[in-house]
Amino acid sequence: MTSSMLFPIRPASAQALREVRRDTSLRRARTCYGHLAGVAGVELMDELMARNWLEGLPLQPWASRIHYVTTADGAAALAERGVLVPVARNGKSLAFSCIDWTERRPHLGGGLGRAIVSALVASGWIERTSGSRVVGAWRDLREWLDT
Repeated sequence: MTSSMLFPIRPASAQALREVRRDTSLRRARTCYGHLAGVAGVELMDELMARNWLEGLPLQPWASRIHYVTTADGAAALAERGVLVPVARNGKSLAFSCIDWTERRPHLGGGLGRAIVSALVASGWIERTSGSRVVGAWRDLREWLDT
């Protein structure tokens, strides 16, 4: 079951629709509270789920998003790629779905999302743009996940 089936997703704003229509760098890859967003972030989330590296936690009645933990395979694979996988504490999840501003599909939020961005920057796979949320010089993230 997808997050859009569980939680209603509002339509994109006029500004988001302009970014999509123009296919800007802001749409393609940016950060959102330190985690990867845009087309790149949604693709990363899709790959993490397809590889069964993330596992959804049982839904809580108060939840407005899906929360995740890494599977054993996922934690090992991400650690091999230099991701310092955070540990869930005090009943908090280490990751959650964040509905993307332009794509209107989930990308990965939370501590794990930030840790993945840190590893991608450290390995030179992506480059943060100074003074902007735009992520430049990013390569196909599936290749990074396959390494």
